[in-house]
Amino acid sequence: MHELITEILTYIQSATRYKWFSIILVWVISLAGWVFVAQMPDKYQASARVHVDTRSVLRPLLSGLAIQPDVSGQVRLMSKLMFSRPNLEKVARMTDLDLGAKDEGSMEKLVGRLQSSMSIAGGENNLFTISAEDQNPATAKKVVQALLTIFVEQTLGESREDSNSAQKFLDQQLKEYEARLQAAEKAREDFKRTNYGLLPEQGGDLYGQLNTLAGQLEQAKMALQEAVNRRDEMQRQLNDEEPTFMDSGAQAENPLDTRIQALQARLDELLLKYTKGHPEVIAAKKSIAELEKKKEEAAASGKGAGSGGEANPVFQQKKIALGEADANVASLNSRVKIFEEKIENLKKQMDERLKVETRLQGLNRDYSAIKENYDALLQRRETARMSESVEQNTDSVKFKIVDPPQVPMKPSAPKRILLSTGVFVGSIVVGVGLAVFLALLRPAFTTMNKLREVTGLPVLGSVSMNWIPQIKERKWREFLAFTATFAMLLVVFIGVIVLEVKGYHLPSFI
Repeated sequence: MHELITEILTYIQSATRYKWFSIILVWVISLAGWVFVAQMPDKYQASARVHVDTRSVLRPLLSGLAIQPDVSGQVRLMSKLMFSRPNLEKVARMTDLDLGAKDEGSMEKLVGRLQSSMSIAGGENNLFTISAEDQNPATAKKVVQALLTIFVEQTLGESREDSNSAQKFLDQQLKEYEARLQAAEKAREDFKRTNYGLLPEQGGDLYGQLNTLAGQLEQAKMALQEAVNRRDEMQRQLNDEEPTFMDSGAQAENPLDTRIQALQARLDELLLKYTKGHPEVIAAKKSIAELEKKKEEAAASGKGAGSGGEANPVFQQKKIALGEADANVASLNSRVKIFEEKIENLKKQMDERLKVETRLQGLNRDYSAIKENYDALLQRRETARMSESVEQNTDSVKFKIVDPPQVPMKPSAPKRILLSTGVFVGSIVVGVGLAVFLALLRPAFTTMNKLREVTGLPVLGSVSMNWIPQIKERKWREFLAFTATFAMLLVVFIGVIVLEVKGYHLPSFI
């Protein structure tokens, strides 16, 4: 540490050889700087504070019914977009500053000057400070007032413009979806009309129908087999029975008439329960017609009369039962055929019905999707309309001018006292720097140690200066002159500061 202090003192001692160069430079820089600061034009700053109240009583009441815009976010965004080129030109027109701009270059300079002179600060708790600087205090106030007006108008207008744009977009989308919905409805209507009879709701469950018919067919086949077995057993019993008893005094009754009478009675019972088109009725009529035909053939061949024996009543009863069994077998055969035809028809229609069902599901799915989007858009349009009505009829945001813009009485810039002080301090630093630089440029050895350290040679001794009275007097006069020169500079600096405090300064030529 001691060596460092010694080194610094050595440099200072060397720099004192150029103290007059240093003080002259300090004077030149100080005077030039003070003159420049004194001629700087005054700038007046006007400002206004505005509070944006985004709270609304209707917001909780209209929750879910109307869109709740982020007003605070819009206000912060507009505060950042205030200094766009269109807004700056609008400020120039509102303050009549554009009258002095005769060409595009002048207008560009005016816009640049306005942009550098205006600012918006704050934003915490939605409290903003709008300020502007100008050489004319009245102009500064006009600029702030214009900025305040644009800030309020654009913040309110931006929200309403967004609402109008959203509503127009929703109306356009609704028209498109309405046309698509009508087309989907027409497609479903035409498809149902074209495929009438094959639709799922008209034919029921296809697989269920097939299962039901298969079960009914199985039951009919089982009943048919039972009827066939019964008929065969009756035929066997009838073959073992004698048709007549031999009696010389009586004539046997024709068995065909007996069967015909039995079938006719059976037909009468069936007609009481069924229509003429029923399979059992048709089978009974067919059996009666066959017996009638056999009877006619027997009469033609002369075999219709008995051989003179007495008719066997048991034989006749079994004959009647056999006729009924034949009719029942015929009826069940017809039923089995009907069930088989129905199953075949359903199998043939299965592929076509499945295609129709798949296509109908696709149409219904498209229709449901379009209908769902249409209903959602319709609801959102109503929400947008209510939101627009709320914005037009109520104040969702309120602007309160806390401090209106005023014409400033004192200039806000330049800070001449601070600048003049900076010039004085800077000139001293530059002067000392010049002296040190010259001392480094033309060094001198003030101690034996320094000489020994630089040259690397042994130093045998040193000769001290013998200050005679004439030299001491001259050195003293030089010191007094230097001190007086610096003191005079300090007095001038104090005078400059006093003049600035009192408001006196050189007129501006800039």
